[in-house]
Amino acid sequence: MSNQNEMNKELTEELIVIKGLSKSFPIGKKKTLNVLNSIDAVIHRGEKIAVIGPSGSGKSTFLRCLNCMEDPTGGSIIFNGEDLADPKVDINKHREHIGMVFQQFNLFNNKTVLQNIMLAPIYLKTKKAGGLFAKRAVKKQIREEAKEKAMQLLRRIGLEDKANAYPSTLSGGQKQRIAIIRALAMEPEVMLFDEPTSALDPEMVGEVLDLIRQLANEGMTMVIVTHEMGFAREVADRVLFMDGGIIAEDAPPHELFSNPKLPRTQEFLSKVL
Repeated sequence: MSNQNEMNKELTEELIVIKGLSKSFPIGKKKTLNVLNSIDAVIHRGEKIAVIGPSGSGKSTFLRCLNCMEDPTGGSIIFNGEDLADPKVDINKHREHIGMVFQQFNLFNNKTVLQNIMLAPIYLKTKKAGGLFAKRAVKKQIREEAKEKAMQLLRRIGLEDKANAYPSTLSGGQKQRIAIIRALAMEPEVMLFDEPTSALDPEMVGEVLDLIRQLANEGMTMVIVTHEMGFAREVADRVLFMDGGIIAEDAPPHELFSNPKLPRTQEFLSKVL
């Protein structure tokens, strides 16, 4: 019962509060394309949110704005009490706590799997220890700890034998699972997944979804842009349906998939279910 109470407490704690989030891109000299139109949303700690909708609805832009990989045109994104959309905020400090997994893996092909996973933790911990002025013994300890953590994560997904391999030798499913644990090496508070299975062959989708499912069961806060409707129905606490740069519907999966309120949602689901 206490574990359930803790989970319920987490799901009421606001981790990210989005208010009036807008994003537009210039088209030529005089026109702009409005991709996000004054979005309001709240993501609670421990919550799993699936974002669905047609191509061009703003899903990926919404996700990329959450860690300011795209600078919002307007609105606020409050994370740990600070507005990530404020130019005065050190966004890199907050990105340490927001893991991001992309469609195309984004692994460094000139580095081994182990080096890919260790790179960011070593850089950030060395920077905090003084950067170039950090003591040699401290740098060595940071490297050893990063390597131990990376090997633990590789063992978790059964790929420890790939530690010294290069990404070009791996399957798409292996690359994406490594991209996920590379993000986990930073011990983030929230994970953002931008269509993590869309670049995979169908037979590799399951192994990636299984890992994301494990993270969900462990209580990781996550926002997943996905075309996998069955997965969204199974794993998500809430499903956001985006269309035309707005969140058109926001509901628990059983409600949104079984009884969508808007004709546009009904039309979309009739094509993908």
